[in-house]
Amino acid sequence: MVLEVDPIRKNQRSVDDLIEELVEHRTWKYTLMILYISIAQVYAATSSFVITFAGLDPEPGDIWSCISEKCKNLTTDNTTLLEMFPCDITEILDGKEELVFGPSDIKWHLQRTSFSADLDLYCDFGSRSAQKTLIDSMFFVGSLFGLITGGYVWDNIGRVNSARVSVLVTVISHLVGTWCHNYSILLAIRFFTGFGDFVTFTGTYILMMELTGIKYRTSVNAFQGLTWVAGYPFLIATGYLNYDWNYMFLTTAILALVCNLHVYVFLIESPRFHLVNNDMKAAKKSLKALAALTTADLDVDEIEIVDTEKVNDRKQTFIQQLKDLWTYPVLLKEGLCLAPLWFCINMFYYGFNFAWDMILPSASLYLGFVMGGVGEAIACCLSMPVIQFLGRRRAMIVFQCLSALVFLIAIADVDLGNDWGLDSVLSLIGLTTVSICFSTVYLWTSEIAPTSHRGFAFTFGSGLGKFGGFAGPYVFNNLGPATTRAVPWILLAVLSLLCALAAVFLIETGDKELTHVPAEVQERRKGFRYRI
Repeated sequence: MVLEVDPIRKNQRSVDDLIEELVEHRTWKYTLMILYISIAQVYAATSSFVITFAGLDPEPGDIWSCISEKCKNLTTDNTTLLEMFPCDITEILDGKEELVFGPSDIKWHLQRTSFSADLDLYCDFGSRSAQKTLIDSMFFVGSLFGLITGGYVWDNIGRVNSARVSVLVTVISHLVGTWCHNYSILLAIRFFTGFGDFVTFTGTYILMMELTGIKYRTSVNAFQGLTWVAGYPFLIATGYLNYDWNYMFLTTAILALVCNLHVYVFLIESPRFHLVNNDMKAAKKSLKALAALTTADLDVDEIEIVDTEKVNDRKQTFIQQLKDLWTYPVLLKEGLCLAPLWFCINMFYYGFNFAWDMILPSASLYLGFVMGGVGEAIACCLSMPVIQFLGRRRAMIVFQCLSALVFLIAIADVDLGNDWGLDSVLSLIGLTTVSICFSTVYLWTSEIAPTSHRGFAFTFGSGLGKFGGFAGPYVFNNLGPATTRAVPWILLAVLSLLCALAAVFLIETGDKELTHVPAEVQERRKGFRYRI
């Protein structure tokens, strides 16, 4: 389809019109730029979940020996201790049960090294389990701070410039992991990895959506999800082929750098960003750079950008963004409706992915990620026709209700043999429905928020999502053992239904152009009905 431009309006164009024309006349260079932004997500799964393989616990039957005089003396007096698992060797001190041997007393002879063994985090004893879970969750603490920072830099400094800094933060953090043998440093590595990753992921995702035409946004969004899934083989290979856990971090650092070289080479800043910052010269420069990647016959210098009148009286600052929430309450209303979606979907998604060793047999951790990747791939392929047919709003409602149903059925304690239970199978199905919701909430947020607040909206929504991601491992790993196995599943089902309700109050955006300023959002909301 070739867009016909009225000659009378040829020199008066909106940024939306120009982007649509450029996309329709794109060459392979323009397509490659958009696809490379997506393909960069290949490293994301490894960066997020490599910690799972780096911290595999020693198991009963693994060989250990004494390195301290205390251990040597005790095992000389009682040789059967060497046949026991160190977590089972305890004593009573001051009325409390304590482990007899610590990391200074024994040495593990493992085929694969593990920070869990090196840092004495493998016994579910005292605070050790919580300390290990904190390493998982610290990634989300860092990502939360990254999103808070990103909310300012994306909307005020630029999507590309912020990514150039954040990629370096990620790469350096993983490199430090190559020499890490300290718990506090490992926490810091996970913090800064989360910080860098989410400034990069979210900033480049916003850029990708702003450079994509209306009818291609669903497909591009699904393709990015597939590239995330394509990262699972790299994750599994990193965990399986590296026998030293420190080298897993080195591998991830190299992968992160290679996958993000485009940030420093050929990525073009969004003209929409320059528009809301009232920099028409920079906006036209970006448009000319984009036009060079197409066959469109555009003399950008001679075009009058009609969106200028929308931003002439507005200065893009953080304070102005906050004032807009009061002046245009629809921004706040839609943000509050998106909030539970972000929180709960992240809780479900990361709860599953950090709990495969508990949901599936421990020997099947690699298989868990393989099957989880298959489930997410199915979700990405389904999301394109489903979201296109149902729309963002109905798709979210339907799949949140399906997720709730899956969670409720998982309450049944049914043994399927070989350490597999009904909840194991339903977890794989649940990950598929949750992944569709995950893909939808990213796409929907990028369309609901105006350009002036798109980074702000992702900070608010995805920031709350990090709290959900922080809570997810605790819900999946710790809540059941502390109460009953039914409690976490009931909680997840109730939260899914609340998300479906929140989606009812949001507007369908699949057939609408991206808005630039809050006044357009308010205008778009007129005539909205709550019918499903």
